[in-house]
Amino acid sequence: MSAQQPNSRQHYHVGNLAEQLLSSARSMLEEVGVAKLSMRALCSALGVTATAAYHHFTNRAELLAQLATQGYLELAEELNEKAVALPVEEKIRGFCLIYLNFGRRNPALYQLMFGPELEFEQMPEHLLNARQQAFSRLELMVADLLKQTPDSPDVRSAALASWSYIHGLTSLLLHEVLQRPKDISDQRIIERTLTGFELLFNAYAANINPA
Repeated sequence: MSAQQPNSRQHYHVGNLAEQLLSSARSMLEEVGVAKLSMRALCSALGVTATAAYHHFTNRAELLAQLATQGYLELAEELNEKAVALPVEEKIRGFCLIYLNFGRRNPALYQLMFGPELEFEQMPEHLLNARQQAFSRLELMVADLLKQTPDSPDVRSAALASWSYIHGLTSLLLHEVLQRPKDISDQRIIERTLTGFELLFNAYAANINPA
């Protein structure tokens, strides 16, 4: 653990222990990964008793759910603030780049948000709502492009396809499955892959609607 982690009781203040637990857990998550993030290690880093910590988070699963909720809310806020101002012709590329940059800055948090640690059936309502907020940013962008209402079937389908694409690309890059040449930027990768989709869909359209 890095020297930046708190490690004594002098860092503990009764009034904001919940915030300290989340902040420390967020840092620890990025340092050691979700598998090694434990309530015991967190309490030791903050210099608090397990009893005090469990007063705010009854178990590790509740702590992880709160971290993921925080991540989704931050992602939704970034998409809302940055993507909404993009011109129409830049919305798809810009949205994808904002999303990818979020994953780049928060790799462990991103993997927690979409990983197996959080089972859908066990997700608390606040986590489900935060996830929907992030997805709704994408729906609004797609609705604007298609000039339809956000709740239309076409918007829902296109938004799901878009999220599948950028999530897949982000995961491939974070796990280094997709090797990126050093001289190729993330923006260029997005442009290339979107161009690839355009070629594929044009060929598909030509085959099902021959002249």
